[in-house]
Amino acid sequence: MSFNYVVRSVGYSLGGAIGGLDLATGTGPGHLFPNDSTYTTAALVGIGAMAITTLTSLALARRRPSETNP
Repeated sequence: MSFNYVVRSVGYSLGGAIGGLDLATGTGPGHLFPNDSTYTTAALVGIGAMAITTLTSLALARRRPSETNP
């Protein structure tokens, strides 16, 4: 298995677990569905994770020396 596949699988698992946890905590006792604000919170958590991932990848891309073909 390639490293990319492993990292992607871990990311999917963590994202699903965090999203499910957020939606489960927003569901009140005796209710079938979460509150509307819980969906907003889940979206904001996802946006925050995406922003952190984007900034990290940009920082790592700048540190890598550019490779030129002779």
